[in-house]
Amino acid sequence: MKRNCPRRPEVTSLLYSLLAFGLGFLGRTALEAVAQDSQAPKPSQTAAGPASAAPQANKAQAAPRLMHVRVVDSSGRAMPGAKVHASLWTKEPVKANRDYLCDAQGEAKVELPKSVDILRLWARTEGHVPLFAHWESDELEGDASRLPDEFTFTLRKGTVIGGFVKNEDGQPIAGVKVQVMLSHRRSERQRVLDNTWLAEGDDARTTDAQGRWKLDNVPSGDDVELRLRLGHADYISDYPWGAMQDHAQATTAVLRSQTGTIVMARGVRAGGIVTDPSEKPVAGAVVVWGDDPYLMPGSQEVRTDERGAYCFPPLPPMTLNITVIAQGWSPEMKKATLTWENPPVNFQLQPGKTIRLRFVDEAGKPIPEVGVGIAGWRGAKSLYNHRHPNVLDTQVPCVADKNGVYRWNWAPPDQVEYYFGKQGYQYVESSPYTADGAVHEVRLSR
Repeated sequence: MKRNCPRRPEVTSLLYSLLAFGLGFLGRTALEAVAQDSQAPKPSQTAAGPASAAPQANKAQAAPRLMHVRVVDSSGRAMPGAKVHASLWTKEPVKANRDYLCDAQGEAKVELPKSVDILRLWARTEGHVPLFAHWESDELEGDASRLPDEFTFTLRKGTVIGGFVKNEDGQPIAGVKVQVMLSHRRSERQRVLDNTWLAEGDDARTTDAQGRWKLDNVPSGDDVELRLRLGHADYISDYPWGAMQDHAQATTAVLRSQTGTIVMARGVRAGGIVTDPSEKPVAGAVVVWGDDPYLMPGSQEVRTDERGAYCFPPLPPMTLNITVIAQGWSPEMKKATLTWENPPVNFQLQPGKTIRLRFVDEAGKPIPEVGVGIAGWRGAKSLYNHRHPNVLDTQVPCVADKNGVYRWNWAPPDQVEYYFGKQGYQYVESSPYTADGAVHEVRLSR
C-alpha cells in the first residue's frame, strides 16, 4: 500500500491526533478522507461514480456490507437523484471516498468494509440545506458492526441568498466563481449537522452576464453566519474567506436581500521563467507565492509549462517571497516586489544536495517507514512535502524506507526543519538538519 506524508501539525486537532496515532500506516486513502472534512466533498477527487456505475463485485469474494442511506424531504418524501458522499477511515485497502446517487426510492447503498475507524457522510440536492453525519473512532473502535444498517437524512428546504459582482468601474463581471460556507457549526458531537460547505468546488455558483449570482440551500434563521470567497481569472481573487465580503459590508441580511454588490479589482499578473544551469527550461516545477500555501486552498502555487514559464493569478502590488520546487533540482526562493510594470521573476536552478536521516528506537534498532514532513525553510512554509488537495504535489519524499532511512537527493544546501511521526512512537514537531551528505541518526521514543 502506498504510504503518505505526515500532515502539518497546526492544521486541526483531529489531524494532530492522527499524526500521533501514526503516519506510515494510514496510506493515501485515509488521508484523503481527512481532507473531505476540512474541505467540502470534491467529486472530482473521488474515482467512484454513482452507485449504479460501481463495478460488479467478484463472485469469489464475500459481498460487502451495505448501509442503506435514505434521503427524504421534511415531509418524508423520497428524494431521487440526491447526492451522497461517503468517506471512510479504515486500515483495509478500500476506496476511502465514494460518491452515490439516490435511486427512485431516495436510497443509496453505501459499501462498508469489515473494519471502520471513522465514517462520514454528506447528503445534498438542489434547493435544500446539505447535511453532514459522522461516526468517530471513539465510538466505533474499528468495528463496522457498530454502524447502523440504515440511516436517513431529512433535508429541509433552503432559503435564497445572492447579489452582484462588479469591477471598479461599476461594470458587471460575468464568470465569477462564488463559494459559500457557514462560518460556524453546532456541537461537533451531534450526529447530524448542517454541512459547512454550501457551495464549494464544483458546487460553487457563477455570476451571469449581469454579474448576478444566487444560492438556494442556505439555512434559515437570524443566527446564520456566512462567508464568501470570490475568484476570477482576470481579477484579484479572495484568498482569506470573506475579505471582499467584509469590505462590501455584505452581511447575511444583505445577502438575503439579494441586492448587495461586491467589487473586484484588477491586479498585477506576475510570472517568469525557470531554467536549469544550462538555461534549458524546467517544466512541471511548482512555483509558490507567499509563505504558507497550505492555508490558502488551491491558490498559492502554479506549475511551469513546457517552456519553463509560470504565471500567477492577478495579485495586488506587494512584496512577497516566490519559491520554486522542481524534482531533481535544489529548491530556490526569491523576494520580489510586484508592480504594475510587472518585471519577470526568473529562476536558474542548481543541483540539490542529499539529506539522509536514519530512524532508530531507543535500543538503536531501525524504525521503518517513518513519516517525514517539512516544518519550515528560510523562515517560511512555502517548501513542503505534504500531499493534500489544497496544494500541488512537490514530489519531495515524505517517508523513510523499510530500513528506516529517509533520503532526499535534491534538498537545498541550507538548513530545513522537519517533523516526524510513526505509529507507536512520540511525535517530533521540529528538528533542523542540513543536507551535508552525512547520515544523521534520529532517535524516536515510544
